[in-house]
Amino acid sequence: MVEDEYTINLKKWNTQQISNYEFNLGIDCYCLPERVGPHLVGVKNNILTTINNLPYDESKQGKIMTINDLFTYIKESDAKKPFEKEVKYNDTYGYPEYIYYDFVQNIADEEIGFYVLSFQKK
Repeated sequence: MVEDEYTINLKKWNTQQISNYEFNLGIDCYCLPERVGPHLVGVKNNILTTINNLPYDESKQGKIMTINDLFTYIKESDAKKPFEKEVKYNDTYGYPEYIYYDFVQNIADEEIGFYVLSFQKK
């Protein structure tokens, strides 16, 4: 059986066993400017701990995703059979560097994208 790009890169990411890292997460959406970022995301033991060097509080900062969350998002979004999709993965670690979904062809402003920059293991 031939593995798809998602499965290959998820395995590559999991094989690395990286549980402490940081990266900048940008969000392309029709939402408030403070939501768009990019946000400096700090993860320790696979738990999101800081956003922009402040303790993470989802009630104040909104839902921000870790690398594992981004993989889950891709899997869940694919199950919705989107009209358009683009995902690019990092060659070294396998994490998603760019994610874009347009779920419905004739609806404006529901498209969403994410991009990961400046990934660093800690």
